Amino acid sequence: MNKKILASAIMAAVLSCPIFAITHTFTSADIGKLKVTMSDGSLQPGDTLLLQNGTYSHLGKVIFTGNGTADCPIVLKAANPGKVIISGATEIRLSGSHLQLEGLYFHKAWAADFEMIEFQLDKEHPATHCRITRCAIDDCNDPGKGEKPGGGTENWIGLHGNNNRIDHCYFANKRVGGLVLQVWLSADNHLNNHVIDHNFFGERQPYGGNGAEIIRIGHSWSSQWESRTIVENNVFFRCSGENEIISVKSCHNVLRRNLFYESAGGLVCRHGHYNIIESNTFIGHGLRGTAGIRIINQGHTVYDNYIKDVKSFGLLVRVGVYERPTAETNVKEEPLTSYHRVENVDIAYNTFLNSSLELGSGRGEKMPRNVRFAHNLFTGQNPELKIVRADEVLPGFLFLDNQWAFPDIASLPAVPYERVRSGFDAVDAPAGLERKEKERIDACIFTVGPTWYEAMKENVNYIDMHR
Repeated sequence: MNKKILASAIMAAVLSCPIFAITHTFTSADIGKLKVTMSDGSLQPGDTLLLQNGTYSHLGKVIFTGNGTADCPIVLKAANPGKVIISGATEIRLSGSHLQLEGLYFHKAWAADFEMIEFQLDKEHPATHCRITRCAIDDCNDPGKGEKPGGGTENWIGLHGNNNRIDHCYFANKRVGGLVLQVWLSADNHLNNHVIDHNFFGERQPYGGNGAEIIRIGHSWSSQWESRTIVENNVFFRCSGENEIISVKSCHNVLRRNLFYESAGGLVCRHGHYNIIESNTFIGHGLRGTAGIRIINQGHTVYDNYIKDVKSFGLLVRVGVYERPTAETNVKEEPLTSYHRVENVDIAYNTFLNSSLELGSGRGEKMPRNVRFAHNLFTGQNPELKIVRADEVLPGFLFLDNQWAFPDIASLPAVPYERVRSGFDAVDAPAGLERKEKERIDACIFTVGPTWYEAMKENVNYIDMHR
């Protein structure tokens, strides 16, 4: 780099943030002062709130407000990542733009209200372009609530607003009901454009009922709106709270390159349409409840996913109860909480290894329609193909150029459905699957989470040693 270019680069960096950006330093004895500084409107682009080592207990309601810039966010951070512990009743509300939490360790904290970290002050003051990065939230459960259905719920993070990011964080050991991460939509603010990436979502024990997802994008009542949230390059390790690890309840989201490892549950397109499920990896090791992808509703693309040794299903395409809602739909008679017809779905270039295909399950009379199942590999020891009401279900599927790779060469001719048989070619199991699996796992586990957190390192080492 010549001197002129170097000088220009240095000058640009200097001018990108205000010369008078301030670093405010606090100890755990300064909680009152910290809360005032965070909320009084004095923070400017480039300012840093630097927390010294210690335990910051029972923060209560904390309003973090201000407007940074893309190059100069306003940052609340630990002087030494992992050495700043947030505990007790906590409610952090971000309001403004380009605000950032970094390097904080939430341990035995819980939501003072309903959500422990909320990306809005209120509906009129959401957060935009804000970020949580390199933080850990572990074993944060309200001691006043039970750990079974009916015992109360709380969310760890509520994502409101738009263009916010959660990245390189660790989340584990949620036992009280509620979500680790809820994406909220509203009629006047639903194009979220959030990014949730490179996080490690660790163990969650079975909760015993609904409402224990790791991530939910939307709700049934907002399911016909676009969110455009991206969930990518995350690890879900033993996330077994309920049968929906990620519950998609909105439209035009992208879920790609995530690893689901020994997690009892699946990636579920529960409500909403036009979602992309791409290049995810599911490793179940035959454990009870492990699953792949469940498809409901319309316009989805399911592409290049690798699903191995899951126990419940590799792919489930459900029957609908109603047609897709329109503006004229009476939702009292055809509730949005129900199941809508699967239609115009493309399922292509996926690998199902020792994992079942289940088509037409569920109650209802709205059969799948215009579903293309093409260029997929169905392989393993024994084919598990479950087709419910085949005469009604199969006309809605086009099977095209798929591969059937099982030791028993007579297993494909034994399939009693011509539409299925004609859409598969019997082949030997292709070489390179182990290499493909290793590359995918490596791409996830060595790039996620806060590098300072030892528990995450132990989880990553377990995955690395028990493939």
